Parts: sequence; structure tokens; C-alpha cells
Amino acid sequence: MKIILTVHQFLPEFFAGTEILTYDTAKELQKRGHQVELWTGFPLNMELCKNKHFDNYLYDGIFVQRFYHYYKQSISLNKLWEFEYNNKIFSEYFSDLLKSKRPDIVHAFHLGNLSASLITECVKLNIPTVFTATDFWAVCPKCQLRLADNSICEGPGANSMNCFAHMLNRSYLNLMPCWLFKSLIWLAKQGWCPEKRYLPLLRAVVSRADFLKKTINHIDRILVPTHLLKQVLQRHGFELNKIRYVPYGINLNNIEEQRLKTAGAKVRLGFIGTVAEHKGVHVLLEAVRLLPKDIPIEIFIYGKLEEVPEYTACLKEIAGGDGRIHFCGTFPSHEIGVVFSQIDCLVVPSIWYENTPLVIYSAQATNTPVIATNLGGMSEVIQHEKNGLLFEKGDTAQLAHLIMRLCRDRNLLPALSAKAVKPKSIPAYVNELEEYYGEILAEKALRYDSMVDGVKIYEEVPSGI
Repeated sequence: MKIILTVHQFLPEFFAGTEILTYDTAKELQKRGHQVELWTGFPLNMELCKNKHFDNYLYDGIFVQRFYHYYKQSISLNKLWEFEYNNKIFSEYFSDLLKSKRPDIVHAFHLGNLSASLITECVKLNIPTVFTATDFWAVCPKCQLRLADNSICEGPGANSMNCFAHMLNRSYLNLMPCWLFKSLIWLAKQGWCPEKRYLPLLRAVVSRADFLKKTINHIDRILVPTHLLKQVLQRHGFELNKIRYVPYGINLNNIEEQRLKTAGAKVRLGFIGTVAEHKGVHVLLEAVRLLPKDIPIEIFIYGKLEEVPEYTACLKEIAGGDGRIHFCGTFPSHEIGVVFSQIDCLVVPSIWYENTPLVIYSAQATNTPVIATNLGGMSEVIQHEKNGLLFEKGDTAQLAHLIMRLCRDRNLLPALSAKAVKPKSIPAYVNELEEYYGEILAEKALRYDSMVDGVKIYEEVPSGI
């Protein structure tokens, strides 16, 4: 099959969980004889020559088409907000690509930076589509359902007023009378905008939820890795009959099954991931600083320290030169098994729902217990007192107590390690994807209108979008 995968950003510059999942899936599909091409976005804050929004490169045998989605060409802020979910510049290029390459399947692992307008083009050409929701982008412009004060958000309200307030960082907008806000929405949608700053922005933000709901509901299958995400999408109007629960697979080639974890002279705790506020590294460090100096622990922080330098500076200030805390930077992906052999327990202190970080699966594959925030997808994989421990979001005292338990109860670590839940492999994951691809292709067996000189011509269908 000819398969196009899309992701919001990609290797080598970006290497978080969604990028790794997309890469591993692409390589496995290639191994099975499929022709795979990948489309991704890239932030570029510089002037571009006219019609130079794209380039391409080869990454480990994967042909990558790259779209530069931010640029300085006198584009207005409201257009940038609209292009985040409906980018007509990208959709024109993508439409030409579809017509020339005629893929059998388009599978989006993320629509950010490219926009959902690519789905519109697939629908017009009756090309089968699959969407794996790796975060909350389809519902939340910030992807995380997390407010500025780090509280959990329920998603867009009836008029997306809360989203508008959040995007502008103007909390007082939530106090605006409902009648006044509805009037502004009506004026914005009519294109009447005497107030140049806010009404065009308002139009872009309040149109997002309806546009994405209508557009994504045209997708043939929506795959979700957690029951939480299924509930969120259903609550916001996505068609339940198209949603399938498909937990991620991980590449086990570099992860050898290790012996059960046992506490040595010191309990070694590790954090592995993006060093940014939403990942809650500060929660871990603040918990450690609550513990007496003689508690036998070591903390290893693995992640790119340069990604959010101001946050890294904050973390180092919290650490305060504590010799138990080590900032280790990043490591090559093939060394992940080695890293897990050097820690006794993984800590995932995220202050947002997450959506089952792949690192949790890697930990379980190596019999490494996990201490995680008791939220969403994390608590679907880690069960308290079984294969790990859970604490409430941001509760540093509770986290410190759990770390203390690991140090004092020498039987706890091996007991949690023995009940690790083995994750799905990438080949097993791709088996499931191929089954869905096959189902969709069978359903669309009549999607071709005719044959002309042996070339398949796609039947044009009204998109309704």
C-alpha cells in the first residue's frame, strides 16, 4: 500500500513520544513492504520567499515532506490562529500531492502545524483516512486541557469563551456577561470587526471547535490510546462509532527484559522526558527537597535542558546544589534499555492528563515500577500498589511520602516490579493498524469511479465541510 503519515513535528530536531511512535510505525510499515511517506510541520520564524513553504529530506530511509507553518509575511495574528487548525496554504499543496501520488491511506498521528484541512482534501478525493489522537489537540488549542494556573480544563465551553480568554491570557473575559459575548461572537462571524485586535481573533478561536468536529467526523477511524481520550472526544461531539481503543506499541529492540528491581544502598529515581513545566519535573524536585538529607536516594533527570531554558534555570534553583539530584541531558534512543538498568523507579509527575507517555510502557517492559500522577491515561496503565504508586497532581508532600516508603520498605520495590504489565510491541501495534486499514479499504471498495488507461481515478464526493 501507499501510505502517507502526518505528524506535527519530526526527527531529528523533535524526538518526543508522538514523533518516536510515528517513526517506529513508519519503519515497521516499510519493513512489511508498504510505500511510506511522511508529512510534518516545522516552526520557522523568518521571511520566506514566495511559494517556498516546503522542503524535504530523507531520515533513516523515510522520505519526509516538511511544511514551514510560521513565517513573517505580514500575516495577521488572527490568520495564524485560524491556520493552526485550517491552513489553506498547506491544503493546496497537500491536495496536489494526493492527486499525484494517489495514496491508499492517509494516517495522521497529529494534525497540529499542518491543520485539519488535509482531511478535507482527503474527503474530496475519497481517500481513506485514519487519525490517532496522541493528545487533546482536536479539542484544545493548547493540546493539554491545562489552564494558565495549571488547573485542569474541561475543554471549550458552549461559545469557546474560555478558550478565547486563555489564548489571550485575559481571565477577566470569563466574567463578561453571556449576552454580550454572544453578541460579539455573532458580529465576529458576520465579519464585522470595528475593534481590530480582538474580533478577528475571536472569530478564529470560536470557529475552531465546530470546524474540527465537523472535519474530523469525516475521518474513517479515530484511534485513541486511552479510555480518557475516548470520553473527552465523545463529550465534545466526535462520533463514537468511529472511535477505536488502540493502546500504543513500543520498539522493544533496545529494551531487554531485566531482572526484578531490588533496592540497593540507594533508591535511584529517574525522570525521562521533555524538561518543561507541564511534565512536572519541579514537582519531583520539590518533593525531594522535602526529604531529610540522609534519605538514601539519587535523582536522575534525563531530557533536553536547552528546550525551555528559563524552566531549566528554575529547576536548578529548586535543586539548590543538592548532590542527590543529577541533570543528565539526553541520550540516544538505542540506549534506553541501559538507562532503565541504572534506575530503580521511574517518576512521571506530569501536571496534565498526558495520554500514556511511551516512557511508561518502556519502564514496564524493563520491570521498572512507576510513580505517576493520578490522572487520565497514566492511571490507566499504572495501578496504585500493584505495578506502581499514584499521587495527586502537584502534591509534593504525598510524592515525598511515597519516595520515603520506597526507601524504608525494602520489599515494596521488588513487589511492584514483579507486577509490571508488559507493553505491546510495534509489530503487534502495526498488525492492528493494518487490520483497520483493511477494514476501511473494504468499506471503500467502490470509491473509484472509473478506470482510465489503467490509472485509478478517485470519485469526487461532496465533503460537507
